[in-house]
This record gives sequence, structure tokens and C-alpha cells, in this order.
Amino acid sequence: MRAPYLPSTHLLTAFLLAATCASAHAQYPSKPIRMIVPYAAGGTTDVLARIMADKLGQALGQTVVVEYKPGAGGTIGAEAAAKSPPDGYTIVMGAPGSHSTATSLYAKLPYDPVKDFAPIVHVANVPNSIITNPSLPVKSVPELIAYAKAHPGELTYGSAGTGATTHLTGELFALLANVKLTHIPYKGSGQAMVDLLGGQIQMMFENLPGAANQIRSGKVRGLAVTSLRRSAAFPDLPAVSETLPGFEVVAWFALFAPAGTPAPIIARLNAESDRALKTAEVREKIAQAGSDPIGGTPEELAKFLAGDIAKWVRVTREAGIKPQ
Repeated sequence: MRAPYLPSTHLLTAFLLAATCASAHAQYPSKPIRMIVPYAAGGTTDVLARIMADKLGQALGQTVVVEYKPGAGGTIGAEAAAKSPPDGYTIVMGAPGSHSTATSLYAKLPYDPVKDFAPIVHVANVPNSIITNPSLPVKSVPELIAYAKAHPGELTYGSAGTGATTHLTGELFALLANVKLTHIPYKGSGQAMVDLLGGQIQMMFENLPGAANQIRSGKVRGLAVTSLRRSAAFPDLPAVSETLPGFEVVAWFALFAPAGTPAPIIARLNAESDRALKTAEVREKIAQAGSDPIGGTPEELAKFLAGDIAKWVRVTREAGIKPQ
């Protein structure tokens, strides 16, 4: 009589592991999730992160904790996210400074923006704005260009850090307007805004959501937006392209997880994020912040990221910016 078949130890171990993993995925999330913001509090990344953290927390039944890790144009926070366990409990609100411009600005980036991350969802696109301290005697882009030409190198602009779009917008503007500006990098837009209000710097190419309240209050003077056309949130602000034809810079913000995060968890995070971005409440909040909500699939985000990396490689090369 043949002995009953018994599965090998290896097969049994594999079966139990698969069952355990499936159970863990089904129970996800079972504890709070941290959302890394690779810039200081107060900037656009912070605004959008808090909107998404709130809605994701409600949908997932767990608190989504916003954690700030600023510095090096967003690369410090991105590196921390890339090297976190790929278990779905760490995600990051990426931006051009951490995921696209970084590839052409840093010679030894400690992570690969494509290979080391799993795309989740494209949250929003955001035009930058040109804002100045009201004491600067200019009220339009043509006046700004004329002033900069009359005072070469004297105009200082702050940014969220080297490589952020708030930096590269200034580089592109100076290149196309044929003027010389002095860049002052900060660890985040919030810190730069404080110095702009205090008169320590004269201007910023700040993301529109981060500048919106200051523009409306009159604490800073809004000169223009960097989208190809005027923003619906600020229809009175001209586009830079009205003075410099073809000028366009649009920042973007998206959620990523460390590479290797299980596909079912990415799918869950994408579904809940995309659902939130389709609600009237979230779309209104994002629009009030001067941003355009996007949404979509992880695959669409991956394709978008590849195109943006290629774009900024061209821009930095034409501007003569050397990798650090």
C-alpha cells in the first residue's frame, strides 16, 4: 500500500509564507502610515500632503502621519523613503526636486528616482508664480526684466532648495530674459517666504499654492504665473509667456512608495487616492490652493515621470548647470 503523499518542507514553508503574506495584505493597514514630505513645513508639498493624508486616513481607517525631512532640494527625504521597508507603511510626496530634476543636478544621487520607487498616484500639477517684496519697484514682468538688466546680479530669489522647480524656474527665466539673478537656496519654501516678507531676499518663483495667501493679503506682489496660460485661481495674473513666448514651468506632486512594496498594497493606495482626488471636496481644496488635481494609475504616473526627467535634463544642459 502506497504511503499518503506529504508535501515537502520547502513546499509547506512556501505555502505558509504565501498565506501569511496574503493575510497581511488583506489586513493592510493595521497601523499608522507615515507620509514623508521632503521639504520644510509651509510650502506647497506640505499643503497637498495634508489634504491627501487626511482623506487617505479616513479611507484606510488609520492615521496618516505627515513627517518632514527637508534638505538638499528634497533628496534627503526621498532617500529616507527609498530606504524604508517596502511594506506600505512609508510613502512620500514626491516633486520635481526629489524625483526628476535631481537626476541632472546631482552627480551622485543616493537613490534612483525610477528604480527605487513604486509610483502610486499623480496628485496635482502646480504652476509657479513670480512674487516680489512690495518694496521692489516693479509691478510687471517687463519691469522686472528691465530692473534686473539695470542691476545685474543684485536681485536675489529664494527657493525650496537647489534643484527644486522654484530654483530652476529662476534659472530658466534668467536664461530666456537674458538677465543675471542670484539664487539663495533654503531647506523649504516656507523659510524662503519668511525672508521674502522680511526683505532679506527680493523675489521668489514660488509654487502658486504656497504663495496664494500672501498674494491675496498683499504681503507680496504677484507679477505672473509660469503656466502657459493664466491660472483660473488668479485670472488677473498674466502668464510669463505673455512676455517671454513659450515660457512654461509646471511643478507636479505625486505619491510614491519604496520599490518592492507589494502590488496589492500599491493598488489599494492608488484606488483610495484616486477616489479622493475625484471628490468635490478634495478637488475644491486643491483648486483653492492654486493647483490642478490629476489622479490616474501608477502606470500613468511612471510615464509622466519619465517625460519630466527628460525635459529637465534638456533644460539644465541648455542653462549650463553642472551636476554637483
